[in-house]
Amino acid sequence: MKTIIIGLLLLLSGCASYQPDEYGNYNDVTLTPSESRVIASDVARFLRKTDSAKRIVNINHDNSAFATTLISTLRQMGIGVSVNNPDTYLNMHYRLTALNPTQFYMTASFNDGRHFSRIWAISNNQLIPLPSRTAFWGTYE
Repeated sequence: MKTIIIGLLLLLSGCASYQPDEYGNYNDVTLTPSESRVIASDVARFLRKTDSAKRIVNINHDNSAFATTLISTLRQMGIGVSVNNPDTYLNMHYRLTALNPTQFYMTASFNDGRHFSRIWAISNNQLIPLPSRTAFWGTYE
């Protein structure tokens, strides 16, 4: 009986797991439209600070709500966005990964080896960024 229960739990946990979309983006966090805009704005501000507004990024996506918001927000903040031009522009992929029911992190990765992450928390129905952010340029061998 114990084996059957463990087997069922493993089967159910496999059903609930998330997989990256066909482009390598991953999201297992449910966000409201306003929370998506806040996170997308944070990504855009970081890109503007590190690359200026002259950079064009390519984001291949599966038309998810977050991807659509991210692209729209980047464009509104002066960053060029291309779709389906992976050989022409810097490719960007994102991950939204839950740490627990009230915390998650967002990572943006680029094909030149750079990536940055930030942890977010939801407290009293408010989205709060943790003050620290990690950013890496280049690759480690």
